[in-house]
Amino acid sequence: MLAYLGDSVWEVNVREHFVAKGLNLRNLNNKVVKYVNAKAQSEILEKIYPTVEEKYQEIIRKAKNGNIKSFPQTCTQMEYRNATGFEAYIAGLYIDGKVDEIKKIIEENIE
Repeated sequence: MLAYLGDSVWEVNVREHFVAKGLNLRNLNNKVVKYVNAKAQSEILEKIYPTVEEKYQEIIRKAKNGNIKSFPQTCTQMEYRNATGFEAYIAGLYIDGKVDEIKKIIEENIE
């Protein structure tokens, strides 16, 4: 459930990030799609995981090890599991009111 919520929170925040840059719609969509996918989310998680608070590391671990039955063909199973953990982490931050942390992740990991 957390990954489901985190997916939408991540996409909205990435969209806001690029809208603020004043891109036209075609360029805007291309940029957003580049970061709202399992491969990109997996890469970001691997980069930031060592700095994540223990409370959120536990959320990430649980989400990654959840009962995922199907995987898209656009990424590996590990990338998909990492992305699920990342999305759960984003949801945890959102629920805890730490939207500034989400914005910081975007600023530090998205062009």
